Amino acid sequence: MKSNNFAGISWLALLMIVISGCSGLSKSYPERSFYMFEVPPVTVKYPPVKGAVVEVSRFNVSPGSEGKEFIYRTGDVSFESDFYNQFFRPPGAMLTEITIRWLESTGLFQDVLSTVTQAGANYFIEANVVQLYGDYRSSPKAVMQIQFLLLKYTTDSSYNDNTEIVFAKSYKSEIPIASQTPNDLMMGWNTALGEILNAFLEDLKNNVD
Repeated sequence: MKSNNFAGISWLALLMIVISGCSGLSKSYPERSFYMFEVPPVTVKYPPVKGAVVEVSRFNVSPGSEGKEFIYRTGDVSFESDFYNQFFRPPGAMLTEITIRWLESTGLFQDVLSTVTQAGANYFIEANVVQLYGDYRSSPKAVMQIQFLLLKYTTDSSYNDNTEIVFAKSYKSEIPIASQTPNDLMMGWNTALGEILNAFLEDLKNNVD
């Protein structure tokens, strides 16, 4: 009788240890964090160019950076993705929306449109995000490179799609960051985006008439 009681107690103790161990394992996984792009407000506003209406197409993103996971460069040919730290939405969609709002705030165009509208435009902006990662090979820095293309509507029949290229230029920014934490990396990307958009604006105001 005593043997049976001892066996029952032993099995109960073992079960409690297993449950306790499983409970500990379930708490070992970190929670995912999500981030969004932000840029500083425009400090200098321009008078709108009469009749200038621009349409901004959704940004294309290079295959290595099109997902929501943060990407870290750890070597000359090695990269890592971070499942637990991600953009809130795909970076191409967020960068398109924030650029539209930012262009509206510059005052340069009479109207800024997205491709979902049916209104007519005489200027068109296309963009490709070439690089978007945290460079952790030595001193950490946030890396961003965007190629912009400005096109203009034309009645010249020699252009098949009725648009001519006004200019195409690639803008790259590398911002040193205090640490390799996702928060510092996101702040670095936001600073880089502000630098790129301001440089793009300088070229825009000299090519829109």
